[in-house]
Amino acid sequence: MADWGGGKFHVEFTVDHDQQQATVYILGPDETSPVPIEAETIELSITDPVMQVTLNASPQAGDPEGKASRFVGNHEKLGVVQEYAGTMSGVVDGTPYSGDFTEEPHGDHPH
Repeated sequence: MADWGGGKFHVEFTVDHDQQQATVYILGPDETSPVPIEAETIELSITDPVMQVTLNASPQAGDPEGKASRFVGNHEKLGVVQEYAGTMSGVVDGTPYSGDFTEEPHGDHPH
């Protein structure tokens, strides 16, 4: 989970290793309510293994036209089962936001 704008947005990072796919959800200050933003992409920078992934808007049910609270992207390195850390950045209403995140171990796979 990354913080954009001092808690204005929370950005949740999830990864599906089998699909080599990252999904990012834009949430409000309560960290649970989806907040659709007017952005076409979000940039994901992972530090280990090093990769850059462009996540494209993938609106969820209920997101208004032209906005999305979910962004999805693929990269072959996302097939590696591990905890990821890096930075998520995007532009909302003309304001650039960036936040660091560290994926927490979920205990559902061995280390």
